[in-house]
Amino acid sequence: MTALKLVDDRVVCQVPGCGHKSHSLLDHLQEAHGLSVSDYLAAHPGAATVSHALIQGVKAKRKGQRRSPAPALATLSHDMMGVKAPVNVAISEGQCLPKPDGYQWPSTGKALERTRRVVLALRRGHPVFYWGPSGTGKDAAISAFCADTRTPSLIYTFTSGTDVKRWFYSREIGANGTSWSYGILWHALINGIEAADGSRHPALICFSDVDRGTPEQLEEFRLMLDTTSKRLVGPTGQVHTLFPGTRFAFTANSCGTGDIDGRMSSRVMDASLLDRMGRFVEAEYLDWKDEGAILRGKFADLAAKAPLIFDELGAATLAIRNAIRGESTVDLEADLTHRGLCEILAECDDLLWLNGSVPKGLLKKGFRAWLDRLDPDNRLIAKSLIDAHVTGGVFADEDL
Repeated sequence: MTALKLVDDRVVCQVPGCGHKSHSLLDHLQEAHGLSVSDYLAAHPGAATVSHALIQGVKAKRKGQRRSPAPALATLSHDMMGVKAPVNVAISEGQCLPKPDGYQWPSTGKALERTRRVVLALRRGHPVFYWGPSGTGKDAAISAFCADTRTPSLIYTFTSGTDVKRWFYSREIGANGTSWSYGILWHALINGIEAADGSRHPALICFSDVDRGTPEQLEEFRLMLDTTSKRLVGPTGQVHTLFPGTRFAFTANSCGTGDIDGRMSSRVMDASLLDRMGRFVEAEYLDWKDEGAILRGKFADLAAKAPLIFDELGAATLAIRNAIRGESTVDLEADLTHRGLCEILAECDDLLWLNGSVPKGLLKKGFRAWLDRLDPDNRLIAKSLIDAHVTGGVFADEDL
């Protein structure tokens, strides 16, 4: 009778002095010898790392399985609040405006409706003028659209004294005399943005704080925004047509009527120029459901150790913003933006770090980071609004 011979199909580690056997050496190499598979094969060319039996077992398991392929890159799309837009896979991330850290598209309230209107306009190729109070996420929404859809994009901010012509071109004096140097904005408007494969794509240009521009600065954009033939005049007087599909977005604190309260540096804008800037959308602060979620993400440690202050902050914020909008029994001249809320919570976070535990009246103490920017009369009004929603009783004089 012939005895059956059992075949040991395991592979043997070739590291000198080891001799370990296994159907897979992948974990062993790292744990026992600190070697990656590539390092091991470089030292022992041709050595097996998995057994034949293991390979056959994996093949048998996969046999008959139906695997869905990944979607073709050309068909990728992104859904933003119900507006679907294709993702331009030819454009790199670095050629788009970046998505702000922690940004989330609104999910409810007026902010959802207003932001969706902006996204729809951009998706359909229309210019849009997005205006509203500071901190309502106007530039952030446009940047997020560009990042999510890989839309090549640039942003330029108006400030007093800026020579906007230099955004387009400037005169250079070199060894060979005087010449014209054309800027990134000029090339984007005339030639589009070049992708890695050599193809060219229309850009989305965002002009931020456009209501701070002087009439002389803004006049440079009249021909660019012409509804019949968008053009750009060069330094020598030659007229160029814009690259087909080029889009524009404008953000501002006012709708072009200036700041009647004198709290912002908004100017009255030319009506005929405003008429060329496309669809107007007034921005709205996020509903607390969305804004609170973002803030909890930004201040995760604070949210874990003092979760209730976020609910109190939400109620106080609503009361303050209603008073600012004139929708309250009291009027408040102030602004409570997302940045302002971050400063309040940052002070709370500092106090939590300093004390090692949650101190009494934490949110009330954190609110000082915002209250201290107000004049005495408005501070008193704001304090009375906060007091109704924040744990800890009435503000004492030293709290102000």
